[in-house]
Amino acid sequence: MTQAVKSLVLLVLMLAGLPAHAQLETELTETELMVRVVTGPGRPVDCLAPVSVTRIDGQLKTVPAQGFLIEPGVHTINGRATLDFEQCGITDNQLQIGTTPDLEVNFEAGNTYYVAYDHKSQNTDDWNLVVWMVEPDKPSAPTSFLGAGQSNSPQDDTQ
Repeated sequence: MTQAVKSLVLLVLMLAGLPAHAQLETELTETELMVRVVTGPGRPVDCLAPVSVTRIDGQLKTVPAQGFLIEPGVHTINGRATLDFEQCGITDNQLQIGTTPDLEVNFEAGNTYYVAYDHKSQNTDDWNLVVWMVEPDKPSAPTSFLGAGQSNSPQDDTQ
């Protein structure tokens, strides 16, 4: 192969890899701009139940049970909660739970939002979706939602 042909082949190979490299940087940038929303495992001791989000901005959505990424801005979310009555007993023997209004949140980039279903009150009309903690993202925030919101040591559990 002549030097000119080798140079041409090398140039074509470099140009072929350029779009993939440019696309990878764009995807990383878009992911970094997304807001992390953690919906599980909740905090049973505080009567905050994990939520499986099924609607975002009024549209049916399928997102992972432990959490998801969302674009910054104002959004409404709703879903189903898994209640644990061992920690938060109910005295009403004719328990009736109605529908819960959407939770509207202005999700800001650079933060992680912890969402749960608050069922502390004995009056089920007071039960609702809440943001129980907003935490600034660390420079290398994990993309996994497993273990999010759980304390690593007993003294951290002051929420």
